[in-house]
Amino acid sequence: MIGLELLQEKSLWQIYCKCLRSLKPSYFNVYAVLFIILMLSLDVYSFPEHDRHRLALIRSLSELGLGFGSTILGFLIAGFTIFSTLSRSDLFLRMHQTKYERTNLTYLQVNFFTFVEVFVVYAFFMVVCLLIKLFGSQGGLMVGVLKFTEVHPVLGYKSIPAYWINLGFVLFGTLSLYSLLALKSFIFNTYHSVMTSVVWAFNPPDSVPVKSGSK
Repeated sequence: MIGLELLQEKSLWQIYCKCLRSLKPSYFNVYAVLFIILMLSLDVYSFPEHDRHRLALIRSLSELGLGFGSTILGFLIAGFTIFSTLSRSDLFLRMHQTKYERTNLTYLQVNFFTFVEVFVVYAFFMVVCLLIKLFGSQGGLMVGVLKFTEVHPVLGYKSIPAYWINLGFVLFGTLSLYSLLALKSFIFNTYHSVMTSVVWAFNPPDSVPVKSGSK
């Protein structure tokens, strides 16, 4: 049966793994993530005793991120649905029949994978925000575990709780920035996919040199 290979992926995680293996990330996104990791790590290294302030910041960012992420995800899904339903099916068939350079994916898969990848990022971001809200609030499970693991002061502050709080601050701050970068990539991918569809509509497949989508 023609097109059964499009049904190989059984979960969003499988699609995301294929994106990571097959599609090159944006250099700007990579450098931006490395930069924010460096800056947050320097902040933690320079002022390790400010862990309680960072814990409050994580809580406020998770509350903000939960509302922001759910709103943005709704708009992303609506936009993707409109784009996929209004596009011509014969154009999708032509893209499916043409392999994307240096990968085992077709142009159709690359177009749609770059969209779904952003959905995965925002879904994961919202899950993290929800877990922080559920277990990281005052009296929550995470706070109880941190208090249980408190030991004698090391370097002037509680070493074990501060370590986990500072690590969570770096990781969650990086994830928050990455979700914004994914939104930037989604906007460009939408534009580029529309332009690619126009080019494919007026040219035979073997004469189309453009690359479809960008992470």
